[in-house]
Amino acid sequence: MRQHTRWVTVLVVGWGLLLGSCQPTVLRSTAPSGYRIVLPEASQALRLHPLALTVRVSDATGQPVDEVLVHFHVPEPWASHARVDPPTVATRQGQATTTFRARTAGQMLVQIMVEDRTVEVPITVQGEAPRF
Repeated sequence: MRQHTRWVTVLVVGWGLLLGSCQPTVLRSTAPSGYRIVLPEASQALRLHPLALTVRVSDATGQPVDEVLVHFHVPEPWASHARVDPPTVATRQGQATTTFRARTAGQMLVQIMVEDRTVEVPITVQGEAPRF
């Protein structure tokens, strides 16, 4: 029984640390418009399976902004192994979403650009899901 209690404690603490470290990234204001950008968290995807990447854009008062262009790009050397579709999305209700898909497992990056800000979001692509 003691062994079981220790494992439960380890799992609870581990999940707390994992979830606590998964905070969305907020970029400083863009120029010239002063938009506040909230990026998707670092993500994991299965090879050949779609992964939605959503960026939230708000004004200085925190209100969602429509019609802001968000550009998504898979840089070299990953561009031959992965893609985003569509590569440019205009925000609706402050959100712009694209779909990432990779043909190869590994660590990759997606660049996200809004006005004068460019940031890279890491994505871990895992192989096929195990079959039982």
